[in-house]
Amino acid sequence: KNKWKIIRRSKMRSPLQINTSKSTGILKKLIPKGSSVSSFFFYDGTVEVPLASSDRIVVAHTNKYPVFEFWKYMTTQPKILSSFADFLHERLTVPELYLLQDNWFSKEDGETRSALFYILNRCSESGYASCGNINKEKLTSSNIKTLKRLKIKNLYPFYDKVEDPTDGFKTATDTDFLLLPLGKYDHNFFDYGKSIGNDMVLIDHRKIRETVEQIDRKWVIVYMNHPAIFKLYKDKNITMIDKYGNKTNKKERCGEIIINNFVSI
Repeated sequence: KNKWKIIRRSKMRSPLQINTSKSTGILKKLIPKGSSVSSFFFYDGTVEVPLASSDRIVVAHTNKYPVFEFWKYMTTQPKILSSFADFLHERLTVPELYLLQDNWFSKEDGETRSALFYILNRCSESGYASCGNINKEKLTSSNIKTLKRLKIKNLYPFYDKVEDPTDGFKTATDTDFLLLPLGKYDHNFFDYGKSIGNDMVLIDHRKIRETVEQIDRKWVIVYMNHPAIFKLYKDKNITMIDKYGNKTNKKERCGEIIINNFVSI
């Protein structure tokens, strides 16, 4: 059924990840081993990498080419990416990193762009390469060297050449599940005092709700806790996850929320 071959690997974390997602354990109960998953709004791989490394095939969609490019290098040429990142990180100063937030994506070669994306993402307190306060000590030489040993299997980055990411939902037909790891509900990048960077997507939460309603397939959405989500998806299956990754019935203990359209857990 699936055109992608599953390659079995031990558990793995995303190289961009600072904190783990607490939703992964519940997601694995919703999405069985051997399933194919089309993930959208792909960025840091916090949810996608653990699923892919535990025998799910994950096609990770993004409409941001720099994000796709980084993950393409990460999944096919991690040694080259590690070498470029190590060279640049050792030489770049904090003032230079701030300047690069505005133009890293304009560099001519993909290796440099992807290495800068990695460095800026890991050093930025916002978690985005194009904005946020820089703390160079957040990324160590040891972190960079581990990149060359990472072998991320079952994860297939996919570049959607669309302006609106939701346009890709209906075209992802050869899949068992749609997965939308949306993170914070109130994305407002203007809080960072900058315009939207080339790696960033403004998320229209109401349009996503309207779009998934029109899709006759199983879908799963993951959010950080926010009161508006309970109202927006009041007629769907909502599971609250606490800081330990367990289900909870108490909103004050809820850290993440999983919504799906096919089963109550």
